[in-house]
Amino acid sequence: MTDTTAPEPGQPQSTEATPLPEQFRKAEQQPATAGAQTPQDAHAPAEPAEPAADADAVPPHTPAPEQPWGPPPIGEPTLDAWSLSAEALQAEQARRPRRTAMLRWGGAAVIAVLTATAAAVAVTTPDRTSLPGLRTPNDGRYAFPQLTLPPLPSGKAEPAKAGLHRHYADLRQLLLPAPAGATLEQPATASAGAAASGSPTAAAPSPAASAAPASPGAPGTPGDGPSATASPTTAAAVPAAAWSDCNDFAATDKNAPKITASLLESACLAATKRVWTGPDGTRTEIWLLRFGSNTEANRFYERAGTKSEPKDAAPLKRSGLVFQSMPTVASQARAADEKADGRPVAEAADIAAGDVVARIVMTNPKGVQEQAFRQVTVLQADLLA
Repeated sequence: MTDTTAPEPGQPQSTEATPLPEQFRKAEQQPATAGAQTPQDAHAPAEPAEPAADADAVPPHTPAPEQPWGPPPIGEPTLDAWSLSAEALQAEQARRPRRTAMLRWGGAAVIAVLTATAAAVAVTTPDRTSLPGLRTPNDGRYAFPQLTLPPLPSGKAEPAKAGLHRHYADLRQLLLPAPAGATLEQPATASAGAAASGSPTAAAPSPAASAAPASPGAPGTPGDGPSATASPTTAAAVPAAAWSDCNDFAATDKNAPKITASLLESACLAATKRVWTGPDGTRTEIWLLRFGSNTEANRFYERAGTKSEPKDAAPLKRSGLVFQSMPTVASQARAADEKADGRPVAEAADIAAGDVVARIVMTNPKGVQEQAFRQVTVLQADLLA
């Protein structure tokens, strides 16, 4: 321990330095810090101190800069904690044009569909001939009611499936009905003159009449075919023709004796006819003749094409008209050389369908429409086939 006792008075003071403690020596060796006062700073003149601020002093007023007149400027939107980020906001703005385009195209598609639907309804609802630009001139065809086949007797088959192609249905109901707007001639009963002449077809009752059903509502199923779609009640809506004698058919021919002999030789059993005058002035006469078999019917059909000549028609010659839509029946057409407006004034057709032969004669001084002649012939063949 260092002796720190002061020297006594009268003794000389020693000039030898007293050693410092170790902690003070370490402090002297360390460099002075930034805030420590050095011996040079102790002898430097002191800076004058700033006067203390007065607590009651009023700060000077600085006027705010003058704002221009008008609405306040709109700055960039500020994003808070609940708003979208900058990347999400850019993606949302990029999707907006696509959504607008999708809405526009969707609206255009809906309008196009509605327009097309309205146009289709407007075109298909009215009749084709009522539309401007689609009206076609009348080609002479008639408007017939729905064709129906008569009911068959119980246990009898239809002609296509019966042996030798026999017709068991009522022959009068196999006649083609009159078209719309036609004037139907009243059916005539079988002539009494034929009975007086001793014709076997007039003296005895027709087997066809006994084979026919007693009423249109008799049991039976309509035959299959393009016309067999209605019930027997619908078929009865068409008035039935009257029975005729086979000699009545011969009386309408210019060669009546030859036709009568052919009818007797072929054993004609029954006959019926229907006559009407169409709205175009064409007179149509249809005869149906029933024979004992298809062999007898075909024999008369072949002779009628060469010997028969309708009395009320102009002279007829074999024409080249072919009915390709009637493959199940035999047919032959004839037309008059006399023409009006380029059309024959008379046309005739013979049809052989099993045990039935049909004769169709159409006359008109102004000319017979070819389409009407084809239509009547094909429809009558459909009822027999």
